[in-house]
Amino acid sequence: MSIVPARHVALRVLAAVREREAYVSPVLETEASRAQLSDADRALANRLSRGTVETLGTLDELLDARITRASAVEPRVRDALRLAAYELLFMRTPAHAIVHQAVEAVRAVRPQAAGLANAVLRRLAEDAPTFPWGDPDTDPDALARATGHPRWMLDMFTRDFGADTAASILRSHGEPAPLFARYNPFLCTAEGALAVLRSDGADPFQAPPDSGSLLLRNETAAVRGRAVADGLVIVTDAAAQLAPLAIGAHPGGRILDAGSGRGTKTVMLQALAVNAGAPADIVGLDIHAFKAQLLEQRMAALGVPGINAVTADLLDPSTPQLMGELFDAVLLDAPCTGLGTLRRHPEQRWRVTEPDVLRMSEIQRDLLASAAALVHPGGLVVYSTCSLARTENHDVVAAFLNSEGGREFEASTLDDVVPAEWGQYLTDEGWFQSIPSANGPDGHFVARLKKRAQ
Repeated sequence: MSIVPARHVALRVLAAVREREAYVSPVLETEASRAQLSDADRALANRLSRGTVETLGTLDELLDARITRASAVEPRVRDALRLAAYELLFMRTPAHAIVHQAVEAVRAVRPQAAGLANAVLRRLAEDAPTFPWGDPDTDPDALARATGHPRWMLDMFTRDFGADTAASILRSHGEPAPLFARYNPFLCTAEGALAVLRSDGADPFQAPPDSGSLLLRNETAAVRGRAVADGLVIVTDAAAQLAPLAIGAHPGGRILDAGSGRGTKTVMLQALAVNAGAPADIVGLDIHAFKAQLLEQRMAALGVPGINAVTADLLDPSTPQLMGELFDAVLLDAPCTGLGTLRRHPEQRWRVTEPDVLRMSEIQRDLLASAAALVHPGGLVVYSTCSLARTENHDVVAAFLNSEGGREFEASTLDDVVPAEWGQYLTDEGWFQSIPSANGPDGHFVARLKKRAQ
């Protein structure tokens, strides 16, 4: 029996994710094109590969419980077992339809392990009808199993948001993330961008947080279309747009975009300034020289003026001298665990560990203190992450405000930039914390701090 094309591609994707810590989406696109999959097979390969990666730790735990010497299982054999286990438990595919396929996949890479694969999967198939072996509505272990998450993550979300919201977050990670974008005023008008998106078949629809934000309801057409390829619109999550809006317009001012990356927020910062009358002097900062170079190239391609890409480390004592005069505003889009974007990045669900959350928060506290030192009196600091962890968000900002340097600052509510539709995302402090939801934004945190005038 030959392995059907979709499963063969999924196995290649799993191997790449395991061997190179690759990301599912680009590898899948490459492998599916190479195999010339039909649309139906491509969709199946996508579900198999993404779903298996999303539930990896759960699958391993359940497989290992049924293998005598689990640590001795060859990685390619484990890939085949994981894929079959995902189909059995999460897709509810009948055992007769997949066990033989999985055994053939194992036989192709390790013939002597075919018997093991057959025995393990048949034992798992016997238990599959009652998976997740408990009521997810009342049993946290069953909820973690049913949604394919580490138990520590469920416990953290429960502690931070309550049991109902935590369950909603976990379930949202199994849904496709909507595609949001923002039109690029440096290359086209809003009307022009919409016209091209419609001709692409992207089915654009205005979405929060403001008139420049779009939901592209036909994602496949959008990512293959001219509007995205030519930079007429820039793909960015709706909630990620809150951070530049919190900075606001500073025409002729001096802004630091710390951790600018590919510059998506940089474009928005300059657009706000230009729309208000004049370009700002924006410094795009990154710790890696190649990223600063990519920022320069991308800003040129997107027609964005007034951007100076700089390579520096905010935690390096020499950085303030490198920056020169103080800034009117600093946007610190801090490195984080990315726990608010797990539905877009299935690999992260089992790569991030509980100690990573604490480790990142310590770095974030140092970065926030350094960024705040670069703002002149009366200026702004906006702190943002794409994490849901309170430890990385609320606790970082609260600790800063209680520090010696933080006593010069006061929290500034974001109710002027958070639209009414997102009122539930405003915290008691006036900060912003979105929660992933169907057709809604990812989980982003934004806090705005103002330095007291002397």
